Amino acid sequence: MVKLLSLSSTCTISSDSDDEPDHYGQVHPKETPDLIQKTLAQFAEELAERTVQKTPSNQEYLMAKEKCPELLTAQFELMFLRSEVFRVTDAVTRYLNYWKKRVEIFGDEKAFEPLTLDQALSEDGTALQIGYLRLLVGVTDPKGRSILFSDPSTQDRSKYTRLSLTRASWYVVHAALENENSQKYGVIVIGDPSRASFSQFDRKLSKIMLPCMQGAIPVRLSAYHVCKPPAFAALVLPLLKLCMSERVKKRVAFHTGSNADVLKSLRKYGIDKSCVPVELGGDVRIDHIRWMETRRQQGL
Repeated sequence: MVKLLSLSSTCTISSDSDDEPDHYGQVHPKETPDLIQKTLAQFAEELAERTVQKTPSNQEYLMAKEKCPELLTAQFELMFLRSEVFRVTDAVTRYLNYWKKRVEIFGDEKAFEPLTLDQALSEDGTALQIGYLRLLVGVTDPKGRSILFSDPSTQDRSKYTRLSLTRASWYVVHAALENENSQKYGVIVIGDPSRASFSQFDRKLSKIMLPCMQGAIPVRLSAYHVCKPPAFAALVLPLLKLCMSERVKKRVAFHTGSNADVLKSLRKYGIDKSCVPVELGGDVRIDHIRWMETRRQQGL
């Protein structure tokens, strides 16, 4: 059984968009070299205008401009344009918020290092290894979007801080965004809270993490599929929704019942068994530790 709040896109795309809405009723800009060139120029112009003088809203970006100019590439700016479906002002706002949040989450030094396991994430090994948020490597939905798997039952706050777990989640989301289709069309999150205890539904963590996803990291959350929520979720979810933007609330779907019921529900969104972790009856075995080791060897 599936309970769908609403998954229609909140933005209106002109005729310069993909022909058909996707499984979530969302349409996406049809990218052309002209669109990219024009909006990048507008982005640069507005960013310059909004950073002429140092203010509380731009000071972290100005620090990044001084400390890590090599990270401030046009390709990185394009990710923000894509995340805001080429609304330039919104993209610049997200970009400035990104650097503010990055300093808040990583600190004044690590924030300006590359987001790699041996640099900005060098002190977050424990939080990374638990696999609170994992990437299904090489697996995408029909639109080519990366799929993330969230399992709150892995949490053990005695071993790491909430900020460390947030940094680990930043890393995994940025890894998902290495897939260009995820920049263009968003990412899918499959959540499995079925084994989580009441204490592992951490509202304080959500208050740190959700603003990063909703208005800082250049990611579009196409859908969050909550699978097999426990009975006490009816008490917890209203509190978590207080931390969600209206747009994110509309992209949450609940799937109840057995694994077979969940798989049947997910198929309505083009997510078949080959795209679902074994924890929910799917075919995908996520070797999170091996994935991290491979990325470390690659300098990622």
